[in-house]
Amino acid sequence: GNEAGALSLLRMLRLTRICRVVRILRAVPELMVLIKGLVAASRAVGWTLGLLVIIIYVFAVAFKIITSNNEAAKPFFKNVPTAMVTLLLPGLLPDNADPVMAMADASFMYAAFFMCFIVVGSITLMNMLIGVLCESVSAVASFEKEGLTVAYVKAEIESLLRNLERDPEDNFTKHEIECVLMDPKAASVFQRVGVDLGGLIDIAEFHLFERTDTIRFPKFLELVLELRGSNSATVKDIVDLRKFMVDEIWKTE
Repeated sequence: GNEAGALSLLRMLRLTRICRVVRILRAVPELMVLIKGLVAASRAVGWTLGLLVIIIYVFAVAFKIITSNNEAAKPFFKNVPTAMVTLLLPGLLPDNADPVMAMADASFMYAAFFMCFIVVGSITLMNMLIGVLCESVSAVASFEKEGLTVAYVKAEIESLLRNLERDPEDNFTKHEIECVLMDPKAASVFQRVGVDLGGLIDIAEFHLFERTDTIRFPKFLELVLELRGSNSATVKDIVDLRKFMVDEIWKTE
């Protein structure tokens, strides 16, 4: 009776430890995102493993037939299950072959459980880590590329303005902006970063000089970068389009 009570107490202690782990996961949202991603990918991983089993089975049958008269290869492919184990462990998981075989000698359940750990920890989670790293590098690269593009356009336009004997910190009139847009060097800069020059010229009057006769250089630079072909449409773009359509309708009336 006392031993049973002690065992029950130990089990309760283990459950409290599991609850602590759950609390930690809830306190760190990034871990929950990874776990949910792992669960979401479990179906695809399962089908992939199923395909892998089929491929291993087909090659095991082929090796069994091919090596039927080869005494050196017979121990590895004497039957289909042995051939599948050979292709899986020494073939695909050579670093884990010895531990798995040692566990299989003790109990098949030990080996199967260890293989589940390899699939979840080594294959699935490590490949997920590679995907996370690739996505992070891609995001950083996009951010840095955007910064370089902004700096390049800003430097080139400022250089052009200085050649026109204008200070980039001054306000610019509609005529001065038109001179910048018509300049061949500016056109080359805009095309290099993917700006729709025709659209920029068409929209400049409405977007820049709707309520004022002058504009600051940062506002002009913002418009230039917004009209790149690689940009996605935003809610702001839809609102601007609506305002433009309403103004055009009022003008026609």
